[in-house]
Amino acid sequence: MTFWPKLSRRWLKRRHPRGDAGKMWDFNPGKMWDFNPRRLGRVLAVAALAEDEGKAGIMWDISYLLLLHEHYARAWELRIRAAALTQESPVPEWEGGDLAGRTILIRSSLLKHRIGEELRQARFIAPVARRARRCIVLAERRLVPLLRRSFPGVDVRPAGHDDAEAFAEADIAASYATIAFHYAKTAEQMRRSLIPLRADSTLVYTIRQRYNLRSRVPLIGISWWSSNEKKVLPDLTSWVPLLGWTSAAFVSLQYGDIKRDLEVLQQLAGGRVIHDKEIDQLIDLDGFAAQIGALDAVVSISNTTIDVAGMLGVPTLHIHDYKYPGIWPLSGSSPWYPSMMFLYKRERSWSDVFAEAKGNLEQMMSRAASL
Repeated sequence: MTFWPKLSRRWLKRRHPRGDAGKMWDFNPGKMWDFNPRRLGRVLAVAALAEDEGKAGIMWDISYLLLLHEHYARAWELRIRAAALTQESPVPEWEGGDLAGRTILIRSSLLKHRIGEELRQARFIAPVARRARRCIVLAERRLVPLLRRSFPGVDVRPAGHDDAEAFAEADIAASYATIAFHYAKTAEQMRRSLIPLRADSTLVYTIRQRYNLRSRVPLIGISWWSSNEKKVLPDLTSWVPLLGWTSAAFVSLQYGDIKRDLEVLQQLAGGRVIHDKEIDQLIDLDGFAAQIGALDAVVSISNTTIDVAGMLGVPTLHIHDYKYPGIWPLSGSSPWYPSMMFLYKRERSWSDVFAEAKGNLEQMMSRAASL
């Protein structure tokens, strides 16, 4: 594997002869995302220095910025290097060679566990599983039922349960970043990589029938809160332009203690918000996937709901504050989820954002009814 040429290192050493990637990487969480493409050389130079100094955290942070601006190959390289520094593997890492007759073990390489991100990268299971004699996947336990159903023939096991035994059965291993480096180096390759996951069809039908007892209009899932303090979130009253749409009913997809929020939303929506107490989004991710699969569309701020809906292929409006985009595009669509629509606040009010969301949903429902 070829990493970024030493030119970037030499440039940085001239500008900062004492080195220290930590001091060079001086973007604060807000400033980091105000990245100007003309500063790419500096960012890549800091990444190269972080590699030299073995600073996995900085490499990982920079990888998000590079994914945002579609520099996929370099982002995956940095993640592979970071994982090599922080995660030991008793078997060799796959380098893209022939897998015929071999057993490969796939695992996440995230430095910080984010279940939405692991779910998003599950698309990379399929290309390797097709080539190997046998494929073992170590996944966060809540993802196991969903991944087993979505990738029949793949041996999906809960990570942390008996990893040593799984590695003992494998000839070779690969993190999601390793697979992505070979299959998703461009935006077009990323678009083609999406393989929708499969929710439990029986449960999807049961949930839809249960909701239809309350309402026969289109069902729109909503999620409004995130535990990430860096995000700027709309207040509940900003949802009024959407919640006032009487031709739809709304289903809460929000995790956590939401009793007070629900009371407010019910008032704003005239009692048309369904809260399903049988689904615990934090514990039962397979049930959560079925709940989303039973809906006509989803409107959500950036949290795990986005990735569940996106990986299921459910029409989704992604509400974003723009100041902390993560890997999501600054405009247009995302190669991660080509059909997902992004609505950014920018300089307007949140109410204007939700008025646009309502208009988009009306068009989506109209097109669906005409098919």
